[in-house]
Amino acid sequence: MRSQLVRRELTQLRRDGFNTIIVVVPWRSFQSSQTPVTYDEFYELQLRLVLREAQRAGLAVLLRVAYTHQVMRVPSLNGFRWAQALLTDPAIEQAWLDYFAQISRICEDYKCCIGGFISWEELWHAFRVWQEQKGDANISAAKASGYLDYLDAKGIAHEGCIPSKQSPAHGDYLAFANARMAQVFELARSQWSDLGVEYRVDKDPVPADEGIHWRDNESFLDWEPHRYSYWAPFMGAENVGEELSAEQAEVLLRYMLETTSEGGLYPGQVVEQFNFIDNTQKYLGTHAKIADDQVTEFLSLASPLLRKYAGGYGLWASRDYRMSMLYNGALLDAARGWTLSELSRVRKAGGVRLLQGGRLAQRIEPRVTWVQRNHTTQEVFLELEFLRWRGFGAANLRVRLNNGAWSSCEVQAKGRLVARVAADLEDVFDNGIDFEIENLGRKLTITRIFLYYETYTAGVRDLDANAGPLLETIQHFNSQLANYEEPLEDEGQGHGQKDRAEDRAEEGVNEEESQAEQPSKSRTEAATEN
Repeated sequence: MRSQLVRRELTQLRRDGFNTIIVVVPWRSFQSSQTPVTYDEFYELQLRLVLREAQRAGLAVLLRVAYTHQVMRVPSLNGFRWAQALLTDPAIEQAWLDYFAQISRICEDYKCCIGGFISWEELWHAFRVWQEQKGDANISAAKASGYLDYLDAKGIAHEGCIPSKQSPAHGDYLAFANARMAQVFELARSQWSDLGVEYRVDKDPVPADEGIHWRDNESFLDWEPHRYSYWAPFMGAENVGEELSAEQAEVLLRYMLETTSEGGLYPGQVVEQFNFIDNTQKYLGTHAKIADDQVTEFLSLASPLLRKYAGGYGLWASRDYRMSMLYNGALLDAARGWTLSELSRVRKAGGVRLLQGGRLAQRIEPRVTWVQRNHTTQEVFLELEFLRWRGFGAANLRVRLNNGAWSSCEVQAKGRLVARVAADLEDVFDNGIDFEIENLGRKLTITRIFLYYETYTAGVRDLDANAGPLLETIQHFNSQLANYEEPLEDEGQGHGQKDRAEDRAEEGVNEEESQAEQPSKSRTEAATEN
């Protein structure tokens, strides 16, 4: 991130009606090593940059912490294995806890930082991977994970292994996974009091004599109001590729909010992934979606539900983005992670100047984040942003992936080059990435690089921040949430305007504060995740 770009984007978010941003702080990069514990100065500077600019823009900040699924140049373990190490190795656990203490110390310097949360997703798949083991590996996992100790403590008979999902004992394993996650989350919260938790809203099927029993997961009601959740139209739907009306989607959202808030008794959760649009490619044609012409109506129905049952929502994301497979595509911090030839020059402000014959390369070890083995694509897209200077015109760049055929870059627009690059994703998945760029023409300065085959789109703003089809809808939705007024109740049956104002004053909230530049922890969140 660069300060001018961050400032411009945050200003735009504020104008679009958001009052909060969610910033991902990956554990394995922010903390550069676990034994001994060390931290990456560049990552801390980046975090402080965002916090400083958010405070300047009058935006609150929530941190999504302990994230393990980021692009890494040399991953010693993938995200699942890291989670398993955390759950089984006391030294890794202590390093993890130190990470939360470090985050807490940084946030003390910025009033805009109102807390953060850890997601169940960081640990849940570790239990799934253990369960998928067979034979002796499964028996070893049952011991190492603590599952057998858990059963013994509960007096539950077992066969010395982790049961399959088709076994009635799967319910015991789910109970163990929930209990173990709650245990480590509590430890993390002991290091950072403002930590919240994104809990698993999904129910899980367990075989039973009468058929299938759908088991609830730990909802962390005792963490209220530091609870975070998610919703998408497929939750509770038939999921046969159907399109939902606004009214049908409203029913599904209402059910989720009513059940997870205990009928409104716990209305503090922030639905921080309010994915009313979900274009994840592997689910297209299967997961239910809201019909395009019904989205605006659905959001008008969702607004009072969020007001009643939640503390706000988060949008993933307010701007379309390329799911790039490369590390440090902005070429910051002396182009960290990139190999430069003698005819390449690092720019202090970020970017690389390639003279004629200059090369830029990157190696990423498997498994590569955002790559799916079973995807049908035979090519990926390359986009390069470059500086136009001294009358520079079209470039003469070529690129290749994993020693494949060279592809020439073409000018797409001012300051942007594109190419279609042959790719075997099976090879990328198994063997990683060897990516090269060579300049055959006049010198130029590259400022950002994207290599991707999927683009996440949400319809609010496009890749270049231009207005999307849902921008006005979201702006209106944010305004509805921020300026909502409860209807007056019948006389003698509730508070009037004066009484409600007194209630708000007792809670430390007043109209002047809600409009102040400095965000308050009590505000309804309208967040966007970066």
